[in-house]
Amino acid sequence: MLSLWNKRESFILLNNPVVLFILITITILRMYSLYVSPIELSVDEAQYWHWSRNIDLGYFTKPPLIAWLIGFSTFIFGNEEWAVRLFAPITHLFISLVLWTTAKHAFGANSGKIAALIWIFTPAASLGGFIISTDTPLLLFWSLSLLFLLISFRQNSSFISFFVGIFLGCAFLSKYAALYFLIFFIIWWLIYDRSTFLSIKNILIILFTSFLIASTNLYWNYLNDFVTVNHTISNANLSKITLNYNNVIDFLSSQFLVFGPLLFLLYLLVIMDSLFKNREITLFALISFPIIILITLQSFLKIANANWAVTAYVGATLIISYYLASTRSTIFKISFYLGLFLNIVISIYILTITINGSFYPLNLKSNPLRKNLGFEKLASKIHDTYKEEKVSKIIFEKRGDISRFNYYLNKQDNELVNKIFIKTNSVIPGNFYESSFNYNLINKTEGEKILIVKSIPDIKKTNYNLNEIKFIKSITTKTVQNLKRTYYLYVGEIR
Repeated sequence: MLSLWNKRESFILLNNPVVLFILITITILRMYSLYVSPIELSVDEAQYWHWSRNIDLGYFTKPPLIAWLIGFSTFIFGNEEWAVRLFAPITHLFISLVLWTTAKHAFGANSGKIAALIWIFTPAASLGGFIISTDTPLLLFWSLSLLFLLISFRQNSSFISFFVGIFLGCAFLSKYAALYFLIFFIIWWLIYDRSTFLSIKNILIILFTSFLIASTNLYWNYLNDFVTVNHTISNANLSKITLNYNNVIDFLSSQFLVFGPLLFLLYLLVIMDSLFKNREITLFALISFPIIILITLQSFLKIANANWAVTAYVGATLIISYYLASTRSTIFKISFYLGLFLNIVISIYILTITINGSFYPLNLKSNPLRKNLGFEKLASKIHDTYKEEKVSKIIFEKRGDISRFNYYLNKQDNELVNKIFIKTNSVIPGNFYESSFNYNLINKTEGEKILIVKSIPDIKKTNYNLNEIKFIKSITTKTVQNLKRTYYLYVGEIR
């Protein structure tokens, strides 16, 4: 389709030790940034930490693997923020190494090194190396599934297919988006393979093994009224369609920041040609580009977050590594070098943001860091009030508040475990805290004192059914620049 590619030309980037040194150095720097960063846990990170205190086979909104990872790291290193996030940079190092191996087996040694460098410097890996999320383990097991699938092509081995199923099942336990892999892999097999390289027997082994691993979470859902499955379906619910071209523009624009501005353009340039190449390139194209199309459609019909298509860039990384190592096009190579350089600059900038807790030299009108600063200091003041007023429970009214304050109030000890709740007017729980720590559903004792923490100075609009509610004080802390965060503390006695 495109005439500018030629496999006969060899491309030499760097030798193996230098590439490995770069990967490890970047990872160490990211781990250092975790240790010194003033940026506090996000709402989701704090909630995942809370889940990790009680290891289970599933949780209200997500499969269990994220909580298992955090539980493991905090069991060894304690509950500091850096320990909660520790597996983020380490996992992206492993992903780079897996993609290095995958591209090397598929296209040669040069492609492998290119793929590793592409991934470690993508904005997705740079930001993902600081924030622990469900995408982190998903991307690792997605990459491992792809690697062992590639090996299975070469050997048509039932034993290797067994490992494909294991890793695919683990991807499902990370995030339900792993279903994209299974769906598009089966489509690829039906169109391009049909037992040519991968027998139906091995396909069945992959399906059965992955289902066996995933069934642990499915069984947990069965015991819990399929709460996680229903929540996931609700997020993708298209019953209320609001056609909006602006959402499409926002989503597609965000993808330039997820994968890198120029590398995303190069990927779009070669993707159609990739569908008509060999079996490996075609597979990588089919488990990447359709995901972007689906999420773009989702953004048009409703809304879509930037990270929803992040799994597409595993295949995108491998595709670009193939074309770069085999092309004679000077324009393509220059574009790639500029794109990689730009990603390196972005990666360094993200690293400085995490270390300093500042977007300097940029002066943003709406600084997103304000959302993740000040909670630890405020938690200390809330804890002091809890002691002084001799209350038995602390009540919040927003998920964002209870999630982060629960972490910072219990970070050093377990004194306030199961004493922090959320007051909601929702009949159907909309999140983990409304389901498991709902003030409306707990047993209350007459005369029991509770502390109410509000982000607005108005207690009258919420029915707490208390004898008397007394304003205690307001607590304030600085976040960024001249911005402050303030909460208002009330104490009341249960009727």
